[in-house]
Amino acid sequence: MEIAILIGGSGTRLKKIIGNKPKAFLKIGNKPIIVHQIEKLSSIKKKIFILSKKKYKKFHTVLKKKFKKLKFIFLEESNPLGNAGCLKNLEKFNFENILTIHGDLIFNIDLRRFIKFHLRKKSHLTLLVHPNDHPSDSDIVEVDKNFKIIKLHKKPHKKVNIGNLCMSGIFIINKKILKYLKSNKFQDFSKDLLGKLLKKNLKIYTYNTREYVKDAGTPDRINLIKKQIRTKKYTNGNLNKKMPAIFLDRDGVINKDNHKNQYQNPLKLNYGSIKAVKQINDNGYLSVIVTNQPAVAKGFITLKKLENDHKKLEYLFGKNNAYFDRIYFCPYYPHSGFKGENIKFKRKSSCRKPNNGMFLRAIKDLNINKKNSYMIGDRDVDYLAAKKTGIKCLIVGKKFVKKGLINYKNLYSATRSIFNT
Repeated sequence: MEIAILIGGSGTRLKKIIGNKPKAFLKIGNKPIIVHQIEKLSSIKKKIFILSKKKYKKFHTVLKKKFKKLKFIFLEESNPLGNAGCLKNLEKFNFENILTIHGDLIFNIDLRRFIKFHLRKKSHLTLLVHPNDHPSDSDIVEVDKNFKIIKLHKKPHKKVNIGNLCMSGIFIINKKILKYLKSNKFQDFSKDLLGKLLKKNLKIYTYNTREYVKDAGTPDRINLIKKQIRTKKYTNGNLNKKMPAIFLDRDGVINKDNHKNQYQNPLKLNYGSIKAVKQINDNGYLSVIVTNQPAVAKGFITLKKLENDHKKLEYLFGKNNAYFDRIYFCPYYPHSGFKGENIKFKRKSSCRKPNNGMFLRAIKDLNINKKNSYMIGDRDVDYLAAKKTGIKCLIVGKKFVKKGLINYKNLYSATRSIFNT
């Protein structure tokens, strides 16, 4: 497994800040972005490829002086080749896989775990993906249950039912895919390479992580990174570190709950729901939906309809600078007697609240710190599932009243009480 950092981007949106420097040499805190990156990468590899424009050659001496124990191989291009075209220059070297990172990223990731996933899947290409707070200007992928990519949605987006699984600028490529690139020609990774690869019979997977990855692509994002890098959102961003979560029920908490309907529309939001989720994101907590959706078992909706609605919900929140780290749902219901019911989902399940299967899965997937986590729900099943899991519970609305519990007006008032705002 080799490592390559791409620092050839023009950084047109940052000209006033960086001048003629590559984005990778923009300082965050007291050191350039690329120094942050190499400090993370040097623990797994002592040789690093730097793919760069020739005009940035003078910046290479900075790296040589800073990291004297590392071996750098500088591949310089006279003419812009793009973030895919430049990869063709790697073809002459002897390697099987290469971890590739865009030079404008600040990250705190368990890279060894990512590499193991790629090798276990015997993947030709593995993209590190995550939900973010700006999906409108990100390339988004849709995946199947085995994490294999089934659709690519290149920015800008016309559809709203595409979710919020965004490409991060970190990926692992098997050398075999370099043959699909043309020599000495500008090629963009999403527009020219990924779409082509998806038409081939190749193993292309995603590694979905809640870990910290942020690109310094705009002045606003740079300012945000500078704030976050001093907080637990960054320091606990690595999957090896536990993070607290706020578990959220869906119907009646995030969106309106109309008892006359057999299925609740998740896009009919309660007041302040987006602000509440953004507050969770900004305070270094994971936002995790855990929702019973028996309408699938009862035959009121299809599983595909439910999943499609959740993609719309994710994109809607992301477009408004808030995101869910995960959505877990339970489609099962044990009782019969509904016209058109789906027999496949007619059974008892440990994931259905008041059982806590969804909570336990999230805790394992995301390495959640239970002690500092909360559940925000509106019914007794939410309270009972939280109690069984050993986390604190806040109740929204008046459907469930219990001595000692405060009933909050809405989700936003509940999150404000947690963060004392």
